[in-house]
Amino acid sequence: MKRTACPATVIIALVASCAWADGLIVPVRPEIRVSGSWAVKYHKVEIKVRDQVADVSIDQAFVNTGGSTIEVEYIFPLPPQAAIDGLTLLVDGKEFTGKVLSKEEARRTYESIVRSKKDPALLEYVDYGLYKTSAFPLNPGKDVRVVVHYTDVCKRDRNVIEVFYPLNTEKFSARPIDEVEVKADIRARGPISVVYSPTHDVDIKRPSPEHVVATYRVEKQTPASDFRLMYQPSGDPVGATVLSHRPRDGEDGYFLLMVSPTPQAEDKTITPKDLVLVLDRSGSMSGAKIDQAKSALRYVLQNLNPDDRFGVVVYSDAVDPLHDALVPNTPDNVKKTLDTLDRVDARGGTNIYDALGAGLRFFNNRASNGERAAYVLFLTDGLPTVGHTSESDILKNAKECNTASARVFALGVGYDVNVRLLDRLVRENRGTSDYVKQNEPLEAKISSLYAKLMNPVMTDLAVSFSNVKTTMTYPQTVPDLFDGDQIVLAGRYDRPGATSVVVTGRYQGKTRTFEYSANLADRSDKFSYAFIEQIWAARRIGFLLDEIQLRGRSEEVVDELVRLSKQYGIITPYTSFLADERTILDDHLTLRREAGDSVRALTESISGGAGQMHAKNRDALNTLQLAAPAAGPVQMYGMSTVAQYEKDETQSVASVQNLANRAFYRRGRQWIDSRIADRDLEKLQREAQTVRQFSEDYFKLVAANSPSDNQILATQRPGEELLVELRGTVYRIVPE
Repeated sequence: MKRTACPATVIIALVASCAWADGLIVPVRPEIRVSGSWAVKYHKVEIKVRDQVADVSIDQAFVNTGGSTIEVEYIFPLPPQAAIDGLTLLVDGKEFTGKVLSKEEARRTYESIVRSKKDPALLEYVDYGLYKTSAFPLNPGKDVRVVVHYTDVCKRDRNVIEVFYPLNTEKFSARPIDEVEVKADIRARGPISVVYSPTHDVDIKRPSPEHVVATYRVEKQTPASDFRLMYQPSGDPVGATVLSHRPRDGEDGYFLLMVSPTPQAEDKTITPKDLVLVLDRSGSMSGAKIDQAKSALRYVLQNLNPDDRFGVVVYSDAVDPLHDALVPNTPDNVKKTLDTLDRVDARGGTNIYDALGAGLRFFNNRASNGERAAYVLFLTDGLPTVGHTSESDILKNAKECNTASARVFALGVGYDVNVRLLDRLVRENRGTSDYVKQNEPLEAKISSLYAKLMNPVMTDLAVSFSNVKTTMTYPQTVPDLFDGDQIVLAGRYDRPGATSVVVTGRYQGKTRTFEYSANLADRSDKFSYAFIEQIWAARRIGFLLDEIQLRGRSEEVVDELVRLSKQYGIITPYTSFLADERTILDDHLTLRREAGDSVRALTESISGGAGQMHAKNRDALNTLQLAAPAAGPVQMYGMSTVAQYEKDETQSVASVQNLANRAFYRRGRQWIDSRIADRDLEKLQREAQTVRQFSEDYFKLVAANSPSDNQILATQRPGEELLVELRGTVYRIVPE
C-alpha cells in the first residue's frame, strides 16, 4: 500500500519525520540561540475533520525565560505542496502581519539563522517554504498568547486517511510544557473501523459509528514526535488496513496489519460466550486479596451479556466446582453463585493441575459449541504445591482437557507465581497473561481484564496474503477480536505489489471470510511508514526474549537479539550494555558475552518480583504499537530493577537516540551511526570525509541531503561530532 499522507494541517511532502513544523519563536538578535531562550507554557490544538476537510485551531502561550526583553519573530515552516486556506495569527489579541516566502527565500532565511546563531536546529526545514511575521517583543516572565487557524484537505490513499499535526518543534522549548493537548474530532459519511496512532498514546471515544474523538494529552512533558492518527471508514462488519514499508531493494519489506470491528448503529455483532472463572482460595489469598478477588468476580458475573453462560471453580488443595455444568446468565443463577462465593474463605495449598482440568472440562460436550466463544479466566497467587506440581504435567493435562479449544487468560497475583508456567499456559491456549504487583489492588486488574474479553466479535482468526510470502509475523497466533479492541500484526513480506488480505474466523456463530485489497510498497524512498520496521524489530526482540525464557539461550538467538537492538536502538534491560559509552560496538564476541550474561536472568527468575518484572518487560515489547520518538534520547523498553518496576519508573537513555529510523550511539563527544557500527571504527575515523560544521562545505552537504539526512545534522549539539553515513559516504562532522 502506498503511503497515506493526510496531515490535518497541510498536505505534506510524504516524509513523516520531516513534516511541517509547528510555529516557533526565533529571536531577532543573532547572538541568541533559537532554543533555550523561551519556553512554551501550553499548547492546545483542536482538529475537526469533516469529509476529509480539516479545520485546525491552535492556541499557544510562549514565555521569555530570560531576564530582559527580546524581539522575536514567529515562523511557520511550509514544506513543498503545502496548501493553506485561512491562516490567521493573533498575538495577545492583535493580528500580526506575515509573509509567505518562496522556497528559495526560505532557504536563504533558514541558512542565515543557522549561520548567525551557530545553531543547526532548523536545518531539517531548509527545503521548505516559510510563513514569517514581523517582530514583536517578548517580555521576561510575561505570557504571550498566539492563536493560529487554518483549513486544509486531507489526502486519502486507498482506504486510509491520516490526521497529522506537527509537535516536533516543541523541542525548542527551554523547559517541559505545562500542558499539551491535541484533539482530533473526526466525522465520516459511514462507520469508522480502524483508528490507530503510531506516535502517541491516544484516548479514543466513539460517540457514534461515524464519529471518533481521539485525544492526546500530557502535562510537564516535551513531545518529541509529530502527531499522527490514521483511520479507515469501512462498510464491512470487520475492517482491516495494511501499511507497508520496504526501505531497501532486494530485501524483505515490513507490513502492519490492523483488524478492527466496525461499530454498527444497531450492534448485533457480539458473539455469546461461555466463561469459566477459576479462583484461587489458598491460604496465601487470605485477608484483602480474597475479598478483592470475590468483589471482582461479582463485577464479572454482574456484567455478563444476556446470552452468556458461566461456571465457577474455587480451589486450594481441593478443587470445588460451584456448578455441575455451564449455567445460563439469569438473575437467579448469578445470585446463587454470589451467595456461595460470599461464604468462600482462604485456606490450604495450591492445586493448579486439578483446578485447570476442572475449569476446562466445563466445555466438554457442550451444546451450541460452534456458536459460542469459550474462555477460562484463571487466577492464582502461588506456585503449585499440591497434586501434580511439575510444569510439564500441568501443561500436558491442560492441553488434553481443552478439547473445545477454549482461550485461557491467566492472572498471576503477587510475586509467588511461576511466570514461565503461566506464560506457556496462555501461549498454548491462545490467551494472554497479566500480573498483579505485590501491593497492587486486585479488583481493578480483574475488572480491566474482563472488560477486554467481555464482548467477542470474531474468534478463531486466521490471516493470509495472496501473491506474497509473509514471515516473522508477531504475534504468531492471531488472538480473538473483541468489541472496541484492535488486533495489530507486524511482519515481513518477500516482494512488493498487489495482494489480497484474507481474514477468516467465526463471526456470529458461522465461519466468515473478509477480503481486503492492498498494495505492498516497492522501494520506500520516503520515511512515511518507516515506523513499521521499528515496531516489527521490537516485537521480534520480544519474541526472542520469550524463546530464551521458555527454551533457554542459544548463540544464534543471542546474536540476533544484539543485532536488532544495536541496529534500531531498542534498548532493553538485556541490551543496556549497548548504551554504555565504554562498550566497543564492533567487538562482537564481547557483545555476545554481555548479552548472554544479561538474559540469564530470564531463565533463572521464573518467580518472585524479578520474574514478574521480566514477564512484563517481554509483554511491553510483544504488544508494542508506538514508534520511538523521532529525535532525542530513547526510552528503555522495560525496567531493570524490581524497585523501578514497582514504581513504574521509566529510564531515559541519554547515550542513544533514534534519527531517521536509525540509531546513533554516543562515544565520548561523538555520535556514531548504527549503519556503520559493525565496521572497524578506528579505520572509519581515519578514512571518513571530514566536514567542519557551518563551513561552506557543510552547507553544500546540507543542500545535497534529503530532509531526513538533514534531520540528523540538525541534532548536533555544541562540541559534539557526528560519524554518519550519507548516500554511501561516511562523513565526520566536527564542531566549528
